Amino acid sequence: MKILVVDDEEAIRDLCSQVLAAAGHDISTAESGEAAVPRLGEGWDIILTDLMMPGAMDGNELVRRARAIGNMDVLVMTAYPALDSAVQAIKGGAFDYILKPFSLEALLTAVQRCVDKRQLSRELARERALRAELEQAYTRLARMEKVREIFGQFVTPEVAEFVLANPEGFWKRGDRKVVTVLFADVRTFTPFSARVRPEDAFQALNDVLVRVVEAVQQERGMLNKFMGDGLMAVFGAPAPDANHARAAARAALRAQGAVEAWAESRRASARDPLRIGIGINTGDVMAGCVGARERMEYSVIGYPVNLAARLEERAAPGEILVGPETARLLAGAFELRDQAPTSLAGIPDPVVVTALLGPHSL
Repeated sequence: MKILVVDDEEAIRDLCSQVLAAAGHDISTAESGEAAVPRLGEGWDIILTDLMMPGAMDGNELVRRARAIGNMDVLVMTAYPALDSAVQAIKGGAFDYILKPFSLEALLTAVQRCVDKRQLSRELARERALRAELEQAYTRLARMEKVREIFGQFVTPEVAEFVLANPEGFWKRGDRKVVTVLFADVRTFTPFSARVRPEDAFQALNDVLVRVVEAVQQERGMLNKFMGDGLMAVFGAPAPDANHARAAARAALRAQGAVEAWAESRRASARDPLRIGIGINTGDVMAGCVGARERMEYSVIGYPVNLAARLEERAAPGEILVGPETARLLAGAFELRDQAPTSLAGIPDPVVVTALLGPHSL
C-alpha cells in the first residue's frame, strides 16, 4: 500500500516509516497538515496522521480534505485526552484511530485492518464491475435472442440457422441437393373470400395454414414461403435428411388430416368447409439464397420444384399427388395409387401421377 505519514514529531514519523516499510508498504512523510495537503493528489491508499499538530491544519481538517480529494483512507493518531477529537474524525470520514502511545503491534494491526478493508472494497468493486458486464452481456444476448425470435417469425428457423452460421457469405452459397418439395393450396378460396367478410377470410386462411405449417415442422421440413392462399415447403434442405421423401409424405398426410378435421367442424356449424390440395415431388435442385443482396430468400430452384407445383394444381380437394421419383421412394411404406400418365402445364412430357393414400397397412 502507498502510505503518507503526517506528524509534527520526527520520532513518530521515523518509527511509523520504518515499521510500515518493513511490512512491505511504500512510505512517505510530511511534517504538518499544510505540508501534506499539496501531496494529497499523489495517489495514496492510506493517510496516517496525527490529530493535534501545530499550524492552521489539524488532523480533522486533513481528514476532510483527503476524503474530498480521492478514494483514500485516513487513520488518525491521538493521545487519550483528544479521544473526542478522534471520534469527530471518524464521523468526518476517517477509517480508524490509534491511541498514543501505541505499540508497534497496534500500529501494524490498525494499518492491516485498513489494508484488508481496501482490498475487500476493490474485490467488491471488481465483482460489481463484473456483474455489470455480465448484466450488459445478458441484456445484449436477450436483445439478440429477441431479434432472432422476431427474425424467425419472418424467416423459418432452418433459414435463420443457415444465415447465422454463414453471416458473411450466405448470400453467395448455393448447393446442389436432392430434396423433396411440397406445395399445398386452399381450394376454392377465391370465391369463398368473395362471400365472407375479409376478417373471416383472413382467419380461415390462417386456420388452414397453421395446421399445414405445424405438420411440416413436425416432420423437420422447412417452410419456404407463403404464396397467397398456399405455401411451399422443402424437405432435405438446408438441414439434410436422408428420408426427406417419407418425411414429406408424413407431413402431407398429417396436414391433410388436420385440415379435413377442421373442415368437418366448420361443416357442422354451417360454414364453408375449406380443403386443400397437395403436390409433392423429389429431385435434384440448386438450394441457396436467391435474389439481390439487399433482398433475398433461401429457396430451391429446378425442374422438380416446377413439377411439384403442377401436381398441387392438379390435386383435387383432399388429395395428395406425388411425382414418379417420390412414388419410387415411398413404395412399400405408403399406400399409393397410380393414375394414367397426365399432361401438366409447362411440363414437356406426360407424367405418371400417383395419389398418396396413407401409410402402408401392416
